[in-house]
Amino acid sequence: MKGWISFMADLGNAGDLLERKIDVCFGHVDADGDGFFEEADVMAMAARIIAFQKIPFDSPAAMGLFASYQEFMQNILEYLDVDDDGKISPDEWRKGIISTFGEKPEKFDTLFRPLAESIWRVCDRDGDGTVDAQEFLCFQKAVGSSEKNRRLAFEKLDVNGDGSLSVDEILSAYREYYTSRDPAARGNWLYGDVWETQAPGVMKAGL
Repeated sequence: MKGWISFMADLGNAGDLLERKIDVCFGHVDADGDGFFEEADVMAMAARIIAFQKIPFDSPAAMGLFASYQEFMQNILEYLDVDDDGKISPDEWRKGIISTFGEKPEKFDTLFRPLAESIWRVCDRDGDGTVDAQEFLCFQKAVGSSEKNRRLAFEKLDVNGDGSLSVDEILSAYREYYTSRDPAARGNWLYGDVWETQAPGVMKAGL
């Protein structure tokens, strides 16, 4: 089996790493599988995360997550909805995310970090500033990651092997996932092996 970094060296065969990561995430958000995502999809994503973490839908953390997803969708439509039809196509998502975050990583903190913070506030159920394996796996299940990728993601991100991730560590991984082309970036593993994950309109490429 080829290692991640050696495999990524041959981008001519594997495709662009950042594009692949972005494509995988489109599949997470497109809840109804119609090839677009719109506000109903992102609100369904919020509801799944809350349900899998088993916290009350009317709790402050849950209500904050719904509000953050609504704000996120408004920002995404403003920056990415080229044809102004109120929904995002895979091409709009890929090109828009890369031009907005991949080429200008500093914008991540303005447009995406508030949502990421709200997500992990929900996942950190006991409020101790860390996310344990169970909390992390529940999040991964909510976004549709395979069981193999759920466990692989946690294993790769839990560098010190203590069985938990700090919220700051996860937020750093989030930033790398959406902005970095570095094949050695730890954040590439946020959702497991992206080359073993089905992306919309893209065939799986195994390591």
